[in-house]
Amino acid sequence: MGASTNGAFKYLKDRIWKRIQGWIENCLSAGGKEVLIKAVAQAIPTYSMSCFKLPRGLCEHINGIVRSFWWGSKDGKRKPCWVAWDDMIRPKRWGGLGFRDIELFNLALLARQAW
Repeated sequence: MGASTNGAFKYLKDRIWKRIQGWIENCLSAGGKEVLIKAVAQAIPTYSMSCFKLPRGLCEHINGIVRSFWWGSKDGKRKPCWVAWDDMIRPKRWGGLGFRDIELFNLALLARQAW
């Protein structure tokens, strides 16, 4: 898993970053951010993840983009994260926010293909 693999999936990272950049200028409520993350940012790589195992670094980078958008920034400085990522990816019925961990979702989609 070298530079060629990361280069092959660079378009996913770029597409997600481009979408989120357009939303950063808007003042969105927490509910609006949640809907945009779940409906767009976490849906963009779904087809690729169902066919290929994405590199761990790429999955972590995508999760980082989502986290930084969720918590936001002020004057170029990151705001503090008040909830751990492990709690945020927990289902809502168990007290989490229901976000997807990209790496785990990738493995689940590949396991479904194998099944």
